[in-house]
Amino acid sequence: MVNTRIYIFPTSSVSHNLASLLIFADIYTKTAELHLWCRLYSSSWSKPCQVTMLTQCSDHSRSGKRFPVPKSLLDCATVQPYVHNCFVTLHEGRHIYQFCGFFKWHCRLRANPLLSSIDHIFRGDAVVMRIGAGASSVVNMRGRDNSLADFIMHW
Repeated sequence: MVNTRIYIFPTSSVSHNLASLLIFADIYTKTAELHLWCRLYSSSWSKPCQVTMLTQCSDHSRSGKRFPVPKSLLDCATVQPYVHNCFVTLHEGRHIYQFCGFFKWHCRLRANPLLSSIDHIFRGDAVVMRIGAGASSVVNMRGRDNSLADFIMHW
């Protein structure tokens, strides 16, 4: 994120009103951060776990578009610094569920027993987040979303 702060050296010519106005402007222009529930499939754990992921909002009111930061959960940035993503739509009867998956996949990463099968070994970690129906943005995962995420990851 670009630093938008204005630095003023303390002198006698700066009034307190100007300094308080600059502090208010700095607080007002910052983007809000949320911690949303997601499902983590880590190669170092024996079962998937529900954790929170850092998510930044496009505006300060937290009602705008949300941008997850998967690098906060996925490790081994020296082996693979970038994160892959994919979108999955699940149709169950008349219900439609949308998920966003983030993962690191590299031959030098640790094998993930949660996502590997007899035929294929998955090397890396993965995170699944729920996409909301109205805003097309990530939202908190609810109770049944964990089992749907497990179904998607093992399919």
